[in-house]
Amino acid sequence: MGNVFEESLFSKWPKRFEKIDFQAKSFTANYCGSSIIRESIFGIVSNYARKRELSLEILRYPFKDDELWAFTFVKKGTVFLCVNSGLAICKQIFAVAHELYHIHCYAEDIDPDTITCGSLLDSKTVDELAVSKEDLEANAFAGLILMPDSMLDEQLKLFGIVGERISVDDVLTLMDLFALPYKAVVLRLAENHNISPAKTKELLMVDADFVSERIKLTGKALGWQQANSNLVYLGSLLDDMEHNSENDLLTDSRVESDKQYLGRIRKDFRKES
Repeated sequence: MGNVFEESLFSKWPKRFEKIDFQAKSFTANYCGSSIIRESIFGIVSNYARKRELSLEILRYPFKDDELWAFTFVKKGTVFLCVNSGLAICKQIFAVAHELYHIHCYAEDIDPDTITCGSLLDSKTVDELAVSKEDLEANAFAGLILMPDSMLDEQLKLFGIVGERISVDDVLTLMDLFALPYKAVVLRLAENHNISPAKTKELLMVDADFVSERIKLTGKALGWQQANSNLVYLGSLLDDMEHNSENDLLTDSRVESDKQYLGRIRKDFRKES
């Protein structure tokens, strides 16, 4: 299971990790509340954009590409966050939290260039080959807001999960609680000093097929491994069209034109996938 620990921000730039940790705690206090986030991340991104008076569209489409997780870009002042709904739900959740960091950097003018030029999150960026420092920061930020230190410690205590005795099944329990992928959970345990670097590497060396088999056998985290491949959500585009049509705000020809436009978008998505 790769070099995710060695290549993480926590290992490569510990001082920078501390800054992202502080930033994530501040963001959580202002926008996330005190509950485990899971799928609420979609609402948190939208609420953040609303509070920052940022025009945002979240698009969800089942791209037929397991390597593609999400991408974000800015066009005519609107931020578009596109998520692959064909992925396991836990991966979608992590992808949105990752892209939220880029959106946050854009909105706060910390580093607006990434999504201005276009941000692409794929499986390699998540696992071990993040090509930019900001992607490493985004991975760290995502883990920190989705699995905060205090909540992680609380759940470890409640479930009697102890340090160096942590097993694969214990990791699955945490995956179930926080709706995160296996590697993300192991990395958070390392970042929070719940396990040693040696134990971290041991857990990361576990074969992915073995993890999948344990998920099937135990049922732990199974729900978060499912995809919602039938989900197609085109942001406010369809909602606005239906509202305008129902309230007779547009001519019949304009309604038909809008329908054709959405049809072309769906067709273009299928071509890309």
